[in-house]
Amino acid sequence: MRKNITIAIATIFQNGGDATRALEIAKFIRDHKPDNYDLRIVFITRGSLYEDKCINSGFELYRATPQLQGIRYQDDFETKFGELIGNEELAYDILQGEINAYKEINPDLVIYGFWPIGSIAKRLAVPMVKSIAFLPLPLTEAFLNESLSFPDELPLSRLPVKFQRWIMNRIPHTIKRRNPAFKHSAIRKAAERSGWSGSTLVNVFEMLKSDLYLVNDLPIFYRTDRYASNVIFTGPVYAQEKHEEIEDTEILKILDKTNSHKKLFCTLGTSGSKKELLEIVKMFNSPLGMKCSGIILSPPSICPIEESRQLLNNENVYITDKFVPAKAINQKVDLVICHGGQGTLQTAITSATPIIGVATQPEQKINLEHLEAFGSAIRIPIRNWNCDNLENSVQKVLLQYVRYKQNAETLCRHYNETNAKSIIGERIWKEIEACVRL
Repeated sequence: MRKNITIAIATIFQNGGDATRALEIAKFIRDHKPDNYDLRIVFITRGSLYEDKCINSGFELYRATPQLQGIRYQDDFETKFGELIGNEELAYDILQGEINAYKEINPDLVIYGFWPIGSIAKRLAVPMVKSIAFLPLPLTEAFLNESLSFPDELPLSRLPVKFQRWIMNRIPHTIKRRNPAFKHSAIRKAAERSGWSGSTLVNVFEMLKSDLYLVNDLPIFYRTDRYASNVIFTGPVYAQEKHEEIEDTEILKILDKTNSHKKLFCTLGTSGSKKELLEIVKMFNSPLGMKCSGIILSPPSICPIEESRQLLNNENVYITDKFVPAKAINQKVDLVICHGGQGTLQTAITSATPIIGVATQPEQKINLEHLEAFGSAIRIPIRNWNCDNLENSVQKVLLQYVRYKQNAETLCRHYNETNAKSIIGERIWKEIEACVRL
């Protein structure tokens, strides 16, 4: 007898990393589908540049309210430190839209990314339905036992990292739970207005609570013995185009073997700002930058390409606002300059390419600190992100390139030894079949 399964996938669909991870996971589920199941996968969106990619991949869209601009989630959600959604009224409207979406879709399983609204709405609208969270970090309370430093937004982050960690390790657990970086008070208040009666939503760990956690990272970065059995480290999940060919002739010129300059690929994705991007452009005008070649992505949501091109004085650098096959480019450059988003980092890591990165949020800081500790990257705090510090960091990597490259290759092997597709696809179908038997 054939069985029908409907899965709702909810995430920050405006964010490139979250959207592409969600799409990859949906494909993993479809590829591992048993023959006796009919599968329906529905993505919840409020406006996103990734909607066409979703439809072209064969999945449905549910347009939840309120509909937003869908270009930068930080603008859509009025994001600020410790508040994914910075406006209580907006948080309430989004939560109500999510609740209505689940009631209308009537899913057998809800999957969400770093999206507290998804978890809270699931528990309010369809409490008996199982949930799975896919996350860049193991965001349960056990995560507080990791050796963490202070977010860049706090003054204490200016202290030496070892001293920061020494302080953090001595802060009582009850105080750590109330870290301002984890609070998301607008979402909590929206939940309370919506009739929340469960455990107190004191932090993001409670807000993201799920039956199963799929952590899209390597276990070598964590104290895995401290996590519950429902926390699974899957290895990397990032967008992988089937036919990644570089067609842009200007990019091909930069990457040509006859070009003896060191080659840099620069991308801040949807996380960066115009200010950070223009500092990269300025770096290429510096004495060291003039000796390098570069490819810079200047998406319209970050900086108009005319403005970034006008600032550039280096003819060995190409700036584009078009889609590029990132993996293919990563494999051909000497160094990647990027934000700390998981998808962007994993694309570089699985290309064995050293990284210079900037974190635009606490999660990205942790991602980059892992790589810096491994010896394959340099993290520049966002307050120090300027052309001079970029130039110094590029010089440091190039002068010690053999060491950075060897560490990047070692890390790449760790990533390639995991099979996220099988781990995720098989585990999700195990959960689905357990629900069906019930």
